[in-house]
Amino acid sequence: MKLLDYRLVAPGVCIVATSYGLARYAYGLFLPVFREVFDLSDRLLALTAAASYASYFLITLAGIYLSTRVGPRLSVLLGGLAAALGMALIAGATAPWMLILGVTVAGVSPGLAYTPFSEIIVTLVTAPRRKGIYAVINSGTSLGVMLSGPVAILLGENWRMAWAIFAGFGLLSTLWCVAILPPVAARNAVGFGQLDWRWMTSGGRGRLFAVAFLIGIATSIYWAFSVDLVTAGRTTIVLAGHRLDPATFGQVFWSLVGLAGFAGAFAGRIVGRIGPIRSLAVFQAGIAVATLMLAAGQGPVAVLGSGLVFGGFFVFMAATLGMWSLDLSAEAPAVGFGLTFLLLSAGQFVGPMLVGLMIGWVPLPALFVLASGASLAVLALLPRRSVPALAEGV
Repeated sequence: MKLLDYRLVAPGVCIVATSYGLARYAYGLFLPVFREVFDLSDRLLALTAAASYASYFLITLAGIYLSTRVGPRLSVLLGGLAAALGMALIAGATAPWMLILGVTVAGVSPGLAYTPFSEIIVTLVTAPRRKGIYAVINSGTSLGVMLSGPVAILLGENWRMAWAIFAGFGLLSTLWCVAILPPVAARNAVGFGQLDWRWMTSGGRGRLFAVAFLIGIATSIYWAFSVDLVTAGRTTIVLAGHRLDPATFGQVFWSLVGLAGFAGAFAGRIVGRIGPIRSLAVFQAGIAVATLMLAAGQGPVAVLGSGLVFGGFFVFMAATLGMWSLDLSAEAPAVGFGLTFLLLSAGQFVGPMLVGLMIGWVPLPALFVLASGASLAVLALLPRRSVPALAEGV
């Protein structure tokens, strides 16, 4: 790996770990704790999760603008600082509104910190190496998820200290990322003034955005409510001859989700061999199976197996979506990439909102079955033609 690659990959992995793995997804790990400490209903917990995705959705447009008009470094800095601030607010929350504010501010982070990396990679990395570099950076989500589990286990009931540690990690990662990233000037490529409905729906982009939206709905339910599902109603869990309390078992489960996601660093090789469309079909089928396993699995082996499958295939899926967007929007990578994950976040906003509306009438396991069906429905939306052919309008 070249020196330039290290200057991109190392800080990129850390900032993605901060913005996604911690600022966005760690909420699901602590959901049972927040319910007890703040006396929150299932509906309010679901709406709080939706607030995180809504803030990301709204701020992603700013990330696209900053990347194309000002330069990506400022956007990364603002995104990282939002993550650190939001997680610090969660650590110090003494009332439900403070928790919701912290979750919302932290949710802003990926829209600002993650989107610019498409512009950075396309500008600095030669075409043959882009997919591999991007796949490794994208696996940073798993680093954040994996770190949050052991921290929660070690600190036990001191969840505030855990979130303070997350905030400190986020601040250090942000400062290091901004210091080490090579300078990249704004390219002033395709901007908002040049975007119209025809551009967004032509060249296969409309189908890509629809796929991203549906994937967002399906996967958000797993991220937000999986720990709640595997711990609810349990007293003790016997795992490899050891008795675990529900909270510890949930933390072990969460750590395995993160650990499995590191396999996503190899997504570039898989996509390079069979293409993004076939890759995405395989990964979405795996996500559907993992979600169904969690809905049906009562034993700890089935639960942990679901976490391993979901963690690995989710990071594979996210990397493939990013690569697909870069293939279709090479003239404006930050715009195409940003809009793809904007639609993903829109779906991730809708998912918890639906749970909040249905949780009083539909059991949580049944909602996971529906989420599994939504993941399978993605397969029907995938194109049958290759990405280059679509891009050319064939």
